Amino acid sequence: MRKISLGLAICGAALAGAAFAEEGHDHMQMMSKMHKDTRIEVDVPGPMKAMMLSNMRSHQQAVAEILAALGKGDGEAAAKIAETRLGMASPGSAACKPNATSGELGDMPKMMASHMPDEMRALGMTMHAQATTFAQEAAKVKQGGDLRPALAELGKVVQACNACHAAYRLD
Repeated sequence: MRKISLGLAICGAALAGAAFAEEGHDHMQMMSKMHKDTRIEVDVPGPMKAMMLSNMRSHQQAVAEILAALGKGDGEAAAKIAETRLGMASPGSAACKPNATSGELGDMPKMMASHMPDEMRALGMTMHAQATTFAQEAAKVKQGGDLRPALAELGKVVQACNACHAAYRLD
C-alpha cells in the first residue's frame, strides 16, 4: 500500500508541475528564455485557444480526481470519471476526430480539429483511447484490490498528454 501511495503522490506532483508550467509562471518564462522552445507552434484563433487550454486544464483536473478515487480504492468512480471526461465518448474527444461533427459543444470541436495538425490530433486520439482502456481496467478494481494494472494504464494516459505537450504549443 505504501508503494501505491508513493506512486499516487508522484503522479500528483507531476500533474501539479504540469499545471504550474501551463500557467506560464515567471520561473517557467525565465527557463524558456534559457532554452529554445522547439515545439511546433499551432496557430489558432483566440477563442479557440481559450477553449483548448480550458479542455487541457479540465483533463488535468480529471486525472487528479481519478487519482483521488483510486487513492480511496474506488475503481468504479475512477472509471466513470475517465470515460465521461477523458475517454472516447467524452465531449472533448470530438476535437481530435478528423471528421468531427457538431454536438454537445456546438461547432467548436469541428473548428478545433481543422486547425490541429494531423499528428497532434492523432496524439489526442491516443490519449482519449487510452483513457477508455484505463476506464475498463479501473472498473475491475474493487475495494482493497490491486491498483497496479489500473495505474499502469493511467500512466499511459499521462504519457500521451506529455507526448503532445512536448511536441506542440499553442500560439
